[in-house]
Amino acid sequence: MDNNHTQVLPSVKKETGDESLPSSTAGLYNTLCEGLHLSNKQFQMIQGVLPVQTDASGVYNFVDGIPPVSVSTLYTSNPINGLNGNMQIVISDAKPSFLSKLAQDNYVNPKYWVDGNVAVDPIYSPNFADLYNQVNNGSSAYIAFDSATADSNIDSSWAKSTGSAGVGFWGTSSSSVSTELNKKASSSRITVSISIDKYAYLQVRAGGWFTQGFFTNQYKDPAKWNQGQADWDRVFGPQGSCQNIANQVLLVNGYTITTTSYAVYSESEYNQIVTSKDTNVWPFYTSHSSSTVTQTHTHDSEGYITTVITCKPGSLQILGMGVIPTKLAIEGPSVSRLI
Repeated sequence: MDNNHTQVLPSVKKETGDESLPSSTAGLYNTLCEGLHLSNKQFQMIQGVLPVQTDASGVYNFVDGIPPVSVSTLYTSNPINGLNGNMQIVISDAKPSFLSKLAQDNYVNPKYWVDGNVAVDPIYSPNFADLYNQVNNGSSAYIAFDSATADSNIDSSWAKSTGSAGVGFWGTSSSSVSTELNKKASSSRITVSISIDKYAYLQVRAGGWFTQGFFTNQYKDPAKWNQGQADWDRVFGPQGSCQNIANQVLLVNGYTITTTSYAVYSESEYNQIVTSKDTNVWPFYTSHSSSTVTQTHTHDSEGYITTVITCKPGSLQILGMGVIPTKLAIEGPSVSRLI
C-alpha cells in the first residue's frame, strides 16, 4: 500500500519567531474558546493557507491529520501524519489473523476513499453535504481579541504549548515579507475581530477503511505485532506517531477577520507589506487559500496597519479540531470514545 498524503515522517525542529507572538496566539486561543464555548481540554485552533474547502477530500484530509501537541497548529499543506497512514502501518506490522485480513480488505476497498483514491483521500462521516448543511444551520458569532488585555495563560489547556503554531505576523514564517517587520508587529499591540456568518463544531468519524475492532485489538495487545512491543511503541508509545486523534471539527461558512497591528509603520514599510507576494496575515493566514478570499490593507495617520480578510459564504473553512488522546478514544468512557 502506498500513501501519498499521510506518510509518517520524523519530526523537524520548529522555526521560532518573536517571543511575543506565541503569547498572542495563546491569548487568541483562549478568547476563541470562551467566545465559541469550546473546551480548552480538547480544542485545537487551526491556522493555514489551505483549509478553505469546497469538496470532501479537502475537509477529510485535514480531519485525518494526527493533531500535534499544541493548542494551535499551522498547516501549509495536507497533514503529513494522518490516521489513515497510521492504520496502514498497524496493518502492515500486524501478525496475520482474521481481523488483520479484514482490516487489509477494508483498507484497500475503493468505496471507502474519495473518488476511489485508496490510501490518499480517506472518507469520513458525516458526508460533505451533511457537514455543509449542518454548518449552514449553525450559529453566527463575533469574537474580539486584544493582545493588551487577553489572557495568554494556557497552563490549564490540554497541550500547554503553541509549539506548532505559525511564527510570523505578516506571513507563516518569521522571515515572510521581512524578519524585522514581523518582529515589529509581534512585539506591539494586536487586535483581531472575527465575524462568522455560520459555524458548527461537529463530530467526525473515520469511514469504512478504518476497521475499529482490529485497531483496538492491536492497541491493547503488543503481542499481536510482528516485532511486539517495538512495533507497538512506534505507533502508540510515548514518542509514537498516533498519540492523538481528531474527533471534532470547527467549520465556518463565511467570515470577516479584521486585524490591526499597532506598531508604527513608515510609508515604505507599508508598501513593502502590501506588495509582497508572501503577505498572509496572522492569525489564520487564510488570505491566499482560495479565490473566494479577499484581503485589503489600510495605513492610518498613526502609522498603524489594519488588514481585513473576507471569505464569502460558499466554502467551508476549518478553524479548529477537537482532539482526543488515542488511549481515551479506545479505553475511555462511552461519552469520550471515538473507537
